Amino acid sequence: MITDEAGRLTGHDAALSRLRTQKAKIQYALEHLPRESSVEDVRRWLSKQGQTVPTRPYATPIVNEWRARNGVTDTSGHIPLTPELIAQLDAAENPAPEAGPEAEPKAESTTEPAGAKGFYAVALMSIGVSVDTSWRFFEQRLGITDVVERVVLFSVMEAALVACGWAMRGGVRQNGRPGPARLVAWALTAFAAFAAFSLSGPVAGTARVLLGPVLGLVMLHLALGIEIRAARQRTTTWARVGREVRERLLSVFGLGDDGRDALARTRDKAALRAAKLAVAGRWTPRRKARLRKALHASHVAHDPAQRDRMLRELGVLQHADELARTTQPSPW
Repeated sequence: MITDEAGRLTGHDAALSRLRTQKAKIQYALEHLPRESSVEDVRRWLSKQGQTVPTRPYATPIVNEWRARNGVTDTSGHIPLTPELIAQLDAAENPAPEAGPEAEPKAESTTEPAGAKGFYAVALMSIGVSVDTSWRFFEQRLGITDVVERVVLFSVMEAALVACGWAMRGGVRQNGRPGPARLVAWALTAFAAFAAFSLSGPVAGTARVLLGPVLGLVMLHLALGIEIRAARQRTTTWARVGREVRERLLSVFGLGDDGRDALARTRDKAALRAAKLAVAGRWTPRRKARLRKALHASHVAHDPAQRDRMLRELGVLQHADELARTTQPSPW
């Protein structure tokens, strides 16, 4: 194949002259051009061959059809991303770590809520109140007077509380949940409450419980951020039930989150109340006075939108009996 003085690529004239349609000539050009050639490349090649240059809107669908049939992707002039090229880019962005004493794995950073160390300190200090309660309970209620025996027995519960706190800390840092250790800790707190009430009565016993194991567990929860982390991990069934009940109660009182402010809610309620009083019976107590008050509160005299809202409510109430007689087309 050679190029003549006019810049034409000779050697294709005979083949192109045998083709009758412009589509066939475009497909012929695609067969003899590089696979990534664009529509403009095809038009330029046909122009150099002395053929009629097709318009771009006409040539584009033919080129796209040929590419789809032959598995060619339009890269718009960019380098096609082959699997080999992608592997090279990944290797360049993520170089392999160098082997040696300096290449040590970095420990994962664990985030703690603000003031975690202070919460841990208070949790440990609260054990002192629990220790005093257990010490006196084993002596006065269980009759254990031997010091060594009493230390061994009462320290079981305190050590269990510390172990539960440590297990909760590990569970939260590992998967964001305290695990069954939290249930055991609250069970031990319930036993401590029984011991405190038995030892000091309801008033002093309540103080011993609140300032002892209960305070320690609350501080531990704050230190670990258990509630926040557990909420990020999953939404429990009880949480969904609580949210649904809250939304329904707010809806009953007209406080649902629908984008209205307090003034708009008040005026909407007053407009509905005015419409109901307008169609109420003549024996309704203080009907006229309540109607005037509702009209004033709804601000219908100065707000055209609010007046239209009240009139629409009134129209619905007046013609509610005609709803059942309204003929609707079948949805099937």
